Amino acid sequence: MITETPISSDVFKQSMRLLAGGVCIVATNSNGEWHGLTMTAVCSLTMDPPSLIACVNRDAGAHGTMSATKRVSVNVLSHDHMGLAELFSSSKVKGSDRFDEKKWIEMASGVPALIDALAVLDCEVIREMAVGQHSVFVCEVKNVRLQPDRRPLVHFNREFCAVQPVYQA
Repeated sequence: MITETPISSDVFKQSMRLLAGGVCIVATNSNGEWHGLTMTAVCSLTMDPPSLIACVNRDAGAHGTMSATKRVSVNVLSHDHMGLAELFSSSKVKGSDRFDEKKWIEMASGVPALIDALAVLDCEVIREMAVGQHSVFVCEVKNVRLQPDRRPLVHFNREFCAVQPVYQA
């Protein structure tokens, strides 16, 4: 028998930890200074025009820059990017210090792109909505770089994990 629990912020947080999510680094450029953060709250929105949403806590260091520049990259991480995911989610290292110039390039739009990301989506922020402590950024995808030759990194129950196929088709 499944026990139902009344909702509270702690119970909701526990529930959302059980929702596995792809891990991305969302990054932006403000006057030559790069900013970025690790996110799982990224989701496709529409095919026409190609768009996605990214939900960012307004206390996050990169939030203000994302809001001001209206241009972001969404770098989809593979299982071998766990160290980067941890670095970009840490408060110990901030701003451009998180970016190793050997691993990142600048796209034509100016946003940072992880050289070996599974995918890099170069996006223009077309709308921003405040919801609670977060902003929902609606982003139109302008360009894409794809290298889908490795397994993705996911976040589940407070841990980074590699996806393993259950069966072979």
